[in-house]
Amino acid sequence: MNVDDSFSGYMDDISESVHRGFTEIQLLRQTNVHQLYRAKRLGRWYLLKALAPDLRGSDFHRQMLLKEMQVLMQLNHPNIVGCLGIESVDDYADSHGSSISVGECLVLEYVDGLTLREFVSKDSPATEQVYEAIVSELLEALAYMHACGITHRDLKPDNIMIAHNGNHVKLIDFSLADTDSHAILKQPSGTKGYISPEQSQATTPDARNDIYSLGVVISQLPLHGFWTDISKRCQQPIGQRYQNIEAIQTEIAHCRRKASRRRLMLILLPALIGFLLLGLLLWYSLTSRQDSLYEKFNRMPQITEQALQKLDQQMAATNLARHMDTIAHWRYLDPQINEKILAVNAFAYDYAADSLPGLTDDERMQVLRQMLDHWQQWHNNIVRRAKYLISNDGNYVTHYAEQSVVPASSSIGK
Repeated sequence: MNVDDSFSGYMDDISESVHRGFTEIQLLRQTNVHQLYRAKRLGRWYLLKALAPDLRGSDFHRQMLLKEMQVLMQLNHPNIVGCLGIESVDDYADSHGSSISVGECLVLEYVDGLTLREFVSKDSPATEQVYEAIVSELLEALAYMHACGITHRDLKPDNIMIAHNGNHVKLIDFSLADTDSHAILKQPSGTKGYISPEQSQATTPDARNDIYSLGVVISQLPLHGFWTDISKRCQQPIGQRYQNIEAIQTEIAHCRRKASRRRLMLILLPALIGFLLLGLLLWYSLTSRQDSLYEKFNRMPQITEQALQKLDQQMAATNLARHMDTIAHWRYLDPQINEKILAVNAFAYDYAADSLPGLTDDERMQVLRQMLDHWQQWHNNIVRRAKYLISNDGNYVTHYAEQSVVPASSSIGK
């Protein structure tokens, strides 16, 4: 019979024998009250929380362990350590052959990570966004726990685990937690520096006790801005404190929206200023172009009008209009008339050449033509008046009157 070897599998024969008890038990930490062990069962790591050897016969401390188990068994949240119950673990020999005495213990979910205190003080600091996410998960855990009627009463960085996988929060150590349903172990308890003022005297658990401790924890994190105000309000007297976790979450959401709007304004403001400057630049460019076009189409008529006014003054100064009587009565050409006409022609040429700065040669010629045309019209009017006088007198020849004045247009182009 041929064996099909195409299926996937491990490449060696090493395997772990199935053992329904705990193996590889290792002492992690020891306090005056508890001993914490890491142990494996069916391929999974657990945390065993047992009483110190000299306290295992104490009914008080056994009640504490039992109460912690009862509190944790009510909770099922991804940010709260899980509990499987209380078991009695037989003694095991460690890797050195020494006998390990565990006894009755809580079987807890093992969290592979650091406490928040260790996480803050580690060499590679996390970003502010990471700490904001940690606080957010911690708030979710507290809101769920308080909704279940449970107060932790010992919230501090040492009881907040940060998992290596994703920096997720696990709230641990519910040895001082309490609920209204429990009638035992009601004495004040907590950790100095984190316990609220009223908790050190009152025996009734209150969610606002945890809110005070939360404010202290937040103040020890590298968070800035609105977090400072939230931390301060958490630590106010109980009547001025946030009354529940949902109020804190609402406040944080509101502050984040305000911060987002500010960031958006900081992003949009330069763009708006840029668009405004661009609009002003375009407006200035269009206005300048309009002014240029206006000047282009209107300055020549203005300049020409001014030149014609000057020419009118020059023509009026010659008193040529009075010579019509001389022409009509003396019947010969007054030599002064030609001199005055030539003087007007010279004025027009000199004005176009010297009194029009900033104009091109074509523009000067345009003004000069307008002046000479104006002068020609004025001159023609004189000729018509002279013809009229001569024709009425009857002794003059019309041609004589035409020769009495030199045409202004005859000088154009000289």
